[in-house]
Amino acid sequence: MFEKLIDSFEKLCLQIIIEILLVPVTIYKLFKEPHRCYDFAVQEMEKEEAERFLDYLSPIKLSVYTSVIVSVLLMDYSGEHNFISRIKGLSMVEKALFIFMMNNFTAVAFSVILLGYKKEKVNTITFRTLLFSFIYTTVYTSTPFFILILSAMFLGQTVNVQSYLNHLDQLSVSGNYGSRDYFFFIIFIVFLIIGIIGLIKLFKALHYILKENLRYHPYMIWFFTLLFFLIQVYYARGFV
Repeated sequence: MFEKLIDSFEKLCLQIIIEILLVPVTIYKLFKEPHRCYDFAVQEMEKEEAERFLDYLSPIKLSVYTSVIVSVLLMDYSGEHNFISRIKGLSMVEKALFIFMMNNFTAVAFSVILLGYKKEKVNTITFRTLLFSFIYTTVYTSTPFFILILSAMFLGQTVNVQSYLNHLDQLSVSGNYGSRDYFFFIIFIVFLIIGIIGLIKLFKALHYILKENLRYHPYMIWFFTLLFFLIQVYYARGFV
């Protein structure tokens, strides 16, 4: 009994390690080619369930890891409050679940809209394909912020990112910047560049998904692409 428990724990740990390693691989593939948000979902849904998402992380798991990381970063440190910490009485797991639901609200909404257009039911492969595709597109808004926040944590040697940003505000008055502070400014420039690239990739990914599922005039596809893009960016700014 004990040996079976140890074996199960070993498999769980190994699975978690593999999935964590697949996070950067998946992000890289999606950043390289935006159309993969939809193509990956289509290809995987055509496979048997046991064979799906072996070479990269599934969109649901990717979103779960993202939500957990954000819930940790946005915890209430040193009495400083933020949006998530104002949700009184919630544990880190509950906060992660809340963030997961809010981050994927646009994915669910977009999928339902397209499903209505295609006149299909929710419990179909089409819905899961669309949902997976739209969840994958959140990579383009979340990745730049993770780079910036994790860099601030590393350079400031604290999980309280806000305290390091306050430290930078104080240095802006005195002008006594250290090597780590200059390195952070370089990271910030990288964040801006990747952020702009991410927005372009997001627009391309949304356009590709809509082009594959809508049969309206091209101008209508561009219109809905822009509409979905603006809505997703609006929600991303508050929950990423």
